[in-house]
Amino acid sequence: MVSPPPEPSGQAAGDFLAVDRISVRFGGLKALDEVSFGLIQGEVLCLIGPNGSGKTTLFNVISGLLRPTSGAVRFKGDEIQGLKSHRVAASGIGRTFQNARLFPGLTIFENLVLPQFVRSPTGFFDALLTTPRQRAESKVVKERAEQLLGELGGGRLYARRFDYPTSCSLGEQRMIELMRVLALDPELVLMDEPTQGLNPTWIVEMLDLVEDVRKRGKTILFVEHKMSVVMKISDRIVVLNNGRKICEGPPDFVRNDPQVLHAYLGQ
Repeated sequence: MVSPPPEPSGQAAGDFLAVDRISVRFGGLKALDEVSFGLIQGEVLCLIGPNGSGKTTLFNVISGLLRPTSGAVRFKGDEIQGLKSHRVAASGIGRTFQNARLFPGLTIFENLVLPQFVRSPTGFFDALLTTPRQRAESKVVKERAEQLLGELGGGRLYARRFDYPTSCSLGEQRMIELMRVLALDPELVLMDEPTQGLNPTWIVEMLDLVEDVRKRGKTILFVEHKMSVVMKISDRIVVLNNGRKICEGPPDFVRNDPQVLHAYLGQ
């Protein structure tokens, strides 16, 4: 018999991100069915489940790409479900995608500079007239891009910062995408299958990068299929199956839960 998981550390802590009875319907298909969980500030929480269980759909709801049919998402106490994705990003939530969505016509450096303007205090006329305020902001965002390229991944991409992403390997592109998210200085980072398609060497690199993100004080919610990765890096795991949450708890609890074993192994 599996022991129950430890109680959450408290309602106030869990309110950093609260997913409250989120449901999503596409016609007659229920992609998510009243999914609820809380995310504690500073933790790494992994969302797992078989293909088609609703993981990416939930990410799309949280990040503003999809409006839920019902339910609420609260970030630091404020409801964000239904907000446009740029407003969600400006509120302090950044995300990566299953396939790195970089701007191929921009250099690596420009890919890190451009997203920062989502929080820009300057307006159209500041940019048009190149006002002192616009010049000061441009200097700050460029310095932040330089800093990230110099610090993350051992600075391996700094010398190539004016190359284009198409010249990079898949692992490097995923690294650039995560750097681009961090350029926004988000409080919460959503990572959708960050190790997908990577070889074992790059998986280790990506895990080191995730740990670096955590050390920077970020809270992380990620989707992952590789259970060795999930068990190594997660503080807590939420399991979805057929759009419903079937289990939640620390790794040792989840790995022995009968519903999880049935969903993954048919046991």
